[in-house]
Amino acid sequence: MAKFRVLGRALPREDGWGKVTGEAHFTADVIRPDMLWGKILRSPLAHARIVKIDASRARSLPGVKAVMTAQDVSPKLTGRTLADLPILARDRVRFVGDKVAAVAAIDKDTAEEALSLIDVVYEELSAVFDPLEALKPEAPLIHPDYASYEAPETKAPELRNVQSLLRAKKGDVEKAFNESDKVFEQ
Repeated sequence: MAKFRVLGRALPREDGWGKVTGEAHFTADVIRPDMLWGKILRSPLAHARIVKIDASRARSLPGVKAVMTAQDVSPKLTGRTLADLPILARDRVRFVGDKVAAVAAIDKDTAEEALSLIDVVYEELSAVFDPLEALKPEAPLIHPDYASYEAPETKAPELRNVQSLLRAKKGDVEKAFNESDKVFEQ
């Protein structure tokens, strides 16, 4: 039986040479005729109410083909384990980088300029940056509509600012390895 040993060893990257020489091609390198460039306006605040979004100046910029805010997209929430993410932030932003608006334009520079022309008025809300603080009764509630979200059976609405609760049982890993017929290392 062959012995595989990779733990603790440096392995060459198969894609490394192409990246360091500039020969590698990335999606951003592909340019097609009539292609549009998309850009997302993201929240600079950790937690805020969106008071107003005015995208009229961005929409009137030559070369801009589309500008979308939450009013232009489906209100359906998405997410991997908990459907808690709007396509674009509707009434509030919940983290720095939350998506607020999207633009499509004829080139990257026009798309970036369009983003700079979107005026967003925020009312900053209390934010929480520590997981233990987030559990406290006085912590700001990040998802007030949590009870209406589609979620897995591990949903734990009784815990403030907790997406779900999963209990795992710890064991003796070394004992399990010693009692195993085969152990594979990658």
